Amino acid sequence: MKGSLRVKDGMYYAVISYKNELGQYKQKWITTGLKERGNKKAAQKILEEEVEKFQEPIITENPKPQVKNDIIFVNYVEDYVKAKEKELSPAVFVSYNMCVKIIKEYFGNKLKLKDVTYHHLEDFYDYLRNERKNKNVTVKHHAVILSPALRQAYRDDLIAKNPYEFMPKIKKEKTKMEYYNKDELEKLFEATDNTPLALIVRVAAYYGFRRSELIGLKWEAIDFDNKMISIKHKVLNVNGEFYLSDTLKTQASNRTLPLLPEIEKLFIERKEQIEKNKKLYGKSYNYNYTDYVFVDDIGDLINPNHVSDRFRNILKKNNLKHIRFHDLRHSCASLLVANKVPMKNIQEWLGHSNFNTTADVYSHLDYSTKLESASTISSALNFSNKENVEETEEEIDDEIEKLERMLEEKRLEKRKRNKDFEM
Repeated sequence: MKGSLRVKDGMYYAVISYKNELGQYKQKWITTGLKERGNKKAAQKILEEEVEKFQEPIITENPKPQVKNDIIFVNYVEDYVKAKEKELSPAVFVSYNMCVKIIKEYFGNKLKLKDVTYHHLEDFYDYLRNERKNKNVTVKHHAVILSPALRQAYRDDLIAKNPYEFMPKIKKEKTKMEYYNKDELEKLFEATDNTPLALIVRVAAYYGFRRSELIGLKWEAIDFDNKMISIKHKVLNVNGEFYLSDTLKTQASNRTLPLLPEIEKLFIERKEQIEKNKKLYGKSYNYNYTDYVFVDDIGDLINPNHVSDRFRNILKKNNLKHIRFHDLRHSCASLLVANKVPMKNIQEWLGHSNFNTTADVYSHLDYSTKLESASTISSALNFSNKENVEETEEEIDDEIEKLERMLEEKRLEKRKRNKDFEM
């Protein structure tokens, strides 16, 4: 049993680490009621008292339950994911299976579930970061499988203790955001205007829609009478097959925005072109996707992956700065920030479920507020202005002295004239 002081939310806590009756490591947090500042000695005394009176559980002769199974670890993880298939969207299920494949490649088929330790998991994450060069966002994809899978195994008494219990939280990395400014977007529009991506690029830049939301845009979502456009459907490409769904990323993704005049004009032109293509291709035209805005000349639904590929090729061909297609969403947000649109409005425009997401991602772009702060602090602490004021005051004093001397000279002259007159 060990005791230590911890600080949480500015308060001291006495933390006692011990083994329970099964030999499992546990922690008990006890509040001291003392603030961190200036109370360390008092908090240490409370800790010692709590440790002294703490009754450590009696450990049984066999603290570690005997687990009698020879389940292979990777097989258990694979079966766990398969059992979750009905709860997951097709796209997420495919992503989970890709993670399972990597897990199987790393651990092989010899490690048993009951023998998995904290160090096995730690080494695996190091492998992902160092060997596969994965960032933490990718490591988290594996964590959302391994953590609940091992928790389930512990609940089902398949393992004596959960090795994931003491794994540190995977920190979120801040990635460098790429985006286009107004001038760069104008060059992009020029490069794409005579390509199949003309409309989709414009809509992405003006509205910041996600790629799946763009491809999932239906004509019924565009209200030409009331000048509105709604996002309520998405299209994904999962292993070469289209996945069509009315369930968006978050509830906030379902949003209705004003239909901008310039975009409305392009939509009308798009509708007219589709009608021409139907007549031109006749029976060869695919009528399965007539509800959708973004189809190719023969009516096939546009593949989201092909959009990204063509976008990348256009940038390369025209020597434009490399950004991802998704970065058009960031470009839209950066323009809104630059024009002092409030963060709350940007959150609603982009369809973020949480205000903090918008603020965390885009607040660093709001340079105008920093300029205002700089101006304020400069005015408050501008000693050079003070020096200028002091110099001005000295000049005024000099002028006053000159005037006083002139007046004195005038008085002397007047006295002299009066004296001469009396004589």
